[in-house]
Amino acid sequence: MQQTLPAYAPLSNRQIVNIEEMADQILAEVGVILQDDPTSLEAMASIGAHIEGDKVFTKGNNLRELISKAPAQFTWHGQNPENDLVIGAGTPVYAPTYGPPVVETFDGQRRQGTLADYETLVKICDRSKLLGTTGYLLTIAHDVPEDTRHMAMARAHLKHSKKPMMGTVISEQALRDVAQEVGTTPTECQLMHMINTTPPLVIQANPLQCLRTAAELGQGNMIESYMMMGATSPVSVIGSLAQGLAEIMVGAALTQIYRAGAPVVAGVFATPFSMQFMGPIFGNPESEIVLMASVQLMRRLGIPCRGDGMITSSKLNDAQAGYEGAGTLTASQISQADLIFHSTGWSEFGRCYNFDKSVADEARILSNL
Repeated sequence: MQQTLPAYAPLSNRQIVNIEEMADQILAEVGVILQDDPTSLEAMASIGAHIEGDKVFTKGNNLRELISKAPAQFTWHGQNPENDLVIGAGTPVYAPTYGPPVVETFDGQRRQGTLADYETLVKICDRSKLLGTTGYLLTIAHDVPEDTRHMAMARAHLKHSKKPMMGTVISEQALRDVAQEVGTTPTECQLMHMINTTPPLVIQANPLQCLRTAAELGQGNMIESYMMMGATSPVSVIGSLAQGLAEIMVGAALTQIYRAGAPVVAGVFATPFSMQFMGPIFGNPESEIVLMASVQLMRRLGIPCRGDGMITSSKLNDAQAGYEGAGTLTASQISQADLIFHSTGWSEFGRCYNFDKSVADEARILSNL
């Protein structure tokens, strides 16, 4: 499927350079906390970073030099070569929603997800003409014990689909277990891993450990700074972009310290935080500007960029869900994001995977391509 819309860049070169200079100042003077993970601190010290406790101070250009070793384009392999995806080639790859604990089924039942629900969602994603991947953590299989849940979900992907899938980041050991089950090799990227920073300017121990393990195994990392503007980042677009860029640069550089050439995708997602109901507002114009500018910033780093799809604050598959999702998806498409996440099924701030909305989202997107 070819992207037909032209790339759109909301910020001028001068504005982009200003953001990069602000990010460099943050890295040098404010620092980024690498929490409770001495190995990450040692890795940063090995490239000349100054370490104070668990805070890292470094030069932006040193990180850019490392990040330049990451591929601008790579293949994400499925179980069948016919389903392989190329990330960063100018054609967007669409992925399903990730992480909701609740499902709303075709018959309108709304409940905590089960393994049977999970398998149904994998089958829906596998049959989709839009989605290139079945993703991972489509919902939480609450009826499976926590210590084996990640394996049950991974096996659902392997059983019901040949498309590329994502890996787990519940823990370093769980990541290794899933990688072994899939049969990964260091020379082929078969799993992508969602690595979230914790704004402002913190990367916690578990994401750091999972990032390191995935990179060492030759698997992909998708690094995202997910910020709530006015709460965990500056209220301004420019300030949030600078903070997010600083966080992402540290994470992306670490992948290349551990394994030069390891696949990495990155992006800033910032959404305004409502002081009325104390939650994020999805599908807001400010967040769409951040998304488009984030693509510009990742292009400058030379790595593929993630975008977002049909995200919404609505609890229903209604007009609000349609226009909020359409705005975000359009921002991803016209800026030519490489991997568009949460493309189908997202409902109620991302808390619910709606089966009907999944099908409806796919129909809407396909009808506009």
